[in-house]
Amino acid sequence: MLNANIGSTLFIAPAERIYGQPEVPSSKYYTLRYVLAAALARGTSRVIFPAQSDDSEALFRGCRALGAELTWEDEQQRTLLVRGIGGQTPVNAPVTINVGNAGAVSRLLLGVGALLPEVTFVTDHPESLGKRPNRELLEALTSLGVECEGTGSEGCFPITLHRSQLHGGRVQISGARSSQYLSALLFLGPLLDEGLDITVVDGLKSQPLVRASLDVLQTAGIVVEYDETFLHFVIPGKQQYQAREYVIPGDYPSAATLLALCAASNDPQSEIRLERLRSGEEVGEALLQAFVAMGADLQRDADTITLRGGRRLRGYELDGDAVIDCIPVLVAAACFAEGETRFFNIESLHYKESDRIEDLCRELRKAGCAVMPQSDAIVVQGRPQGVEGGVIVDGHHDHRVLMALAIVGMRSRSGLTLTGAEHIAKSYPHFFEELQRLGVPVRYRD
Repeated sequence: MLNANIGSTLFIAPAERIYGQPEVPSSKYYTLRYVLAAALARGTSRVIFPAQSDDSEALFRGCRALGAELTWEDEQQRTLLVRGIGGQTPVNAPVTINVGNAGAVSRLLLGVGALLPEVTFVTDHPESLGKRPNRELLEALTSLGVECEGTGSEGCFPITLHRSQLHGGRVQISGARSSQYLSALLFLGPLLDEGLDITVVDGLKSQPLVRASLDVLQTAGIVVEYDETFLHFVIPGKQQYQAREYVIPGDYPSAATLLALCAASNDPQSEIRLERLRSGEEVGEALLQAFVAMGADLQRDADTITLRGGRRLRGYELDGDAVIDCIPVLVAAACFAEGETRFFNIESLHYKESDRIEDLCRELRKAGCAVMPQSDAIVVQGRPQGVEGGVIVDGHHDHRVLMALAIVGMRSRSGLTLTGAEHIAKSYPHFFEELQRLGVPVRYRD
């Protein structure tokens, strides 16, 4: 079994049968939003089954910097107690928050960080998060009276905010590159005296994640009015987040990786069973529809999903916006389907931890896959017979790219060597150990 402190280079050997019932990590989407809502509330909230990852730790650091108190109720770290700040930070001195490589965390904290008198956001991943743009969010905060000092024309890290003359009112935000900018304002708005009247311009990507934010806000007692287009939001001011008990469901993007791994396997005895995947979630329903369209043998029973491998997969077309974080592993599975698969409406993948269109396709082509990157799409010519592999591929500091490459390594004839494997800890620290338990040989490479 791999040591939990994994090395940076791993070899993924070919495998036939994938079988098991792994524990799906808790949802990153909901962990970040529930914990943040708890940190802003008056009183103590209980967060049950929070995701344990580098991203979670980055958010915990940020919430403590706001003045919230976070402690574990149990030694197994299954329940997190969060004593919130009641909407007003007790911090009076300048603070620095290291957001690691957590893009969603950094954007959410940039919003509520405006409550602090002075805060500097830094990253120890300059080649990944350090290159991601924040310009649109900083422009919106500036219009609300916050003094923002970003790096370069795109507002990259490090970023310093001075609360200065923070106020509410009307504000515009672009939704073209990320929905995280909007979510940042949605969490900040209720705490401003005047509230916020938000107009979204340039369209809105990843609407399911905005719905997740709205769901969490409603559960925390926050009122947000919005129209069916998701382009106009009105948030009354002087609201109070309420302390709650939150139970985190399983994470669909992590589940997508395990399902894609099994779907791509050759052995008809392959089977994977996943529990704690809440039905009715928009991302989850769209993901399962994608697997069905691919021809996977998939069944749902309440919150349990079973997928059997060794089936003939077929090419299809998918609007990827609803499952944007699942696209890399779906691309990997499509590399072994019959015919052509096209994933479109995925331009926002250019602005993730890596360029998940160009970087992913570059590494997949090294392995022998037939993939073509486009400005807002990836086109895959499937090779059901498998690919050669036998090369070194790089994860580009990106956990989603690493997961996709691991799937291809499993179906290659000669395996794949993955560099930068330590970045898997961003969302799924025990992923490679899980692969071993499911039947994929994984070992260190010097």
